[in-house]
Amino acid sequence: MKSILKGEQHSTVFKDTRELARVAANMVDAVLSGKQPEINDTKTYDNGMKVVPSYLLKPVAVDMSNWNPVLIGSGYYKESQLR
Repeated sequence: MKSILKGEQHSTVFKDTRELARVAANMVDAVLSGKQPEINDTKTYDNGMKVVPSYLLKPVAVDMSNWNPVLIGSGYYKESQLR
């Protein structure tokens, strides 16, 4: 983000790792409880033997127009970390 703010880079992709951790923990809890874990993709990841069911986080394109609400507004970063 610092490079975007300096005008050195146009954009980046953001996936909130807090959400990734939540999904992963829920998957582990489900498996350990004998339940099916939540998945949202049954087509993308084919390992050559089978399609691996997955939970994919939606990527968010971040640039000068939306960096503040996406990164600061979500609480992921403090503005002082990016300036």
